[in-house]
Amino acid sequence: MTKQTPPPDEANKRIKELNEKIVKLDRKLFNFFTLLQAGKAFDNMLEAQKLYNVFTSIVQERFGLEAFALFIRDPQENAFQLVRGFGLDETMPVDYSFPCQEGLLWQAILQDKPFSIIDSRGEPRFRIPHESFRFDYLRSRLFVPLLHQRDVIGLLSVGDKMDGREFTDDELEFINILAEQAAVSINTTMLYEKNERDRKELDKTVKSLSILHDIGRALIHIQDLKNLLQFILGQAIETTEAQKGSLMLWEPTIGRLVLRVVKGLPDPKVEEAINNGEMECSTFAPGEGIAGKVFQNMEPMIVNSTEQNDTYAERELSNVNSILCIPLIASDEAIGVINITNKIGGQGFSYEDLELLSALGNQAAVAINNATLYEMAITDELTKIFIRRYFNIKLDGEVKRVRRYGGQLSLAICDLDHFKSVNDTYGHQAGDVVLYTIAQLIKNNCREIDVAARYGGEEFAVIMPETGIDGAKILAERVRAAVAGTKIEEVPRQLTISIGIATFPDDADDVKSLIAAADAALYGAKNGGRNQVMVYSKEIVKPPEPGES
Repeated sequence: MTKQTPPPDEANKRIKELNEKIVKLDRKLFNFFTLLQAGKAFDNMLEAQKLYNVFTSIVQERFGLEAFALFIRDPQENAFQLVRGFGLDETMPVDYSFPCQEGLLWQAILQDKPFSIIDSRGEPRFRIPHESFRFDYLRSRLFVPLLHQRDVIGLLSVGDKMDGREFTDDELEFINILAEQAAVSINTTMLYEKNERDRKELDKTVKSLSILHDIGRALIHIQDLKNLLQFILGQAIETTEAQKGSLMLWEPTIGRLVLRVVKGLPDPKVEEAINNGEMECSTFAPGEGIAGKVFQNMEPMIVNSTEQNDTYAERELSNVNSILCIPLIASDEAIGVINITNKIGGQGFSYEDLELLSALGNQAAVAINNATLYEMAITDELTKIFIRRYFNIKLDGEVKRVRRYGGQLSLAICDLDHFKSVNDTYGHQAGDVVLYTIAQLIKNNCREIDVAARYGGEEFAVIMPETGIDGAKILAERVRAAVAGTKIEEVPRQLTISIGIATFPDDADDVKSLIAAADAALYGAKNGGRNQVMVYSKEIVKPPEPGES
């Protein structure tokens, strides 16, 4: 039986249907392949921004959109934040976002399917949010939800195709599956980034605690106030990665903040002079400038743009781009401030810098307060150098050290010449000015390791550790010359000083005999005409006569 051939029209119809099926199958295969490749790409990404770029690029290349916008939901703000867009209205704010609110729009998002936000007449389907949140900025046709386990991750706004064609069911299915894949990967990436942030924050916290622990241990062992202040300032600059800084303490006698130490100045000589008290610096009243305001309010302050801030006092602006200032508070009272300036790298100081420096400041304030009280207890109120009791303790300790480890120790006893006549002629107030001035001259001509003390009324003593007689003579002569060259307004006459020096163990066996030897040498200087340095010798045995010195 012969098989009949279908008519040409019917054959062409079948061929056409077959071709359409082939095209449709080919499109599905292409979509499947694209989704497979997209899934692989998403799985290998742990950077959110890179993932956003790849996701939107696939959508754009697949459909040729006039506009799109990708929003990620911020759970804390409960809002959709724009993270990537194309072809949007130029007047749209850079930080555009809109809240996640209960209503028809939110219910449509929870359906986890692409949905149109514009009807066939071009009117918005969700009028209230469309007008309230200015969806016209987006030039959108569809919203594609991004959900993971019923949790809304984000939202993709899709505009019209450039060729003007409508989206087919296959295309909507494709974009929906792609969005599901992206939602899973975005959620994973967000969790990873959160874990990384938490880990870095934990590392930072551990590092900060370690720094504060080390600083706390070091503060316990530093009793000298000047060394303590320099250590604190150095740690403050290092922990905040700043260029320089200063530490100011409240001086009740003048009612102002006084600069005590600086670090990081361009000129090391200027820095040394300031730290040694040899250079007069600006002081600040409460409320004056950044330092004064921080002290007055007992609240830290960050200013990362000095040009745009009028809080600065004029003298605070020298080579300063940014500043972090914290108060030093002990027993609920401000005792000073720490100023840290110019973050290395050019960026401003952060809230983390403020927290770390404030924690350091809390430790520092207690240490400074204790050191200040200790210094007050061992410092002569008039001359501002050590009292005799502290001198006795230090001399005893130095003698024991020489006995144990060897070496030498020298002692100088100094006495102002004719000081009684100064009091009788110019009064005791003028005499006090002389005593303070001479004490500071002695102190400033000593080394860091030397101990200068007020030994008696107009007598001073200097302990010189690790110093033989030759070194002691040099220091004593430097002090004598400084006093002889000093003019004091309240006392219009030349002042001179006599100094006796002795060395342990060469001239003495113990503390008592060392003091006696230096005192005998002082008598020799007085008896020999005053205004001179005398080295102890056994020939000098006669004690000084009472009366005018």
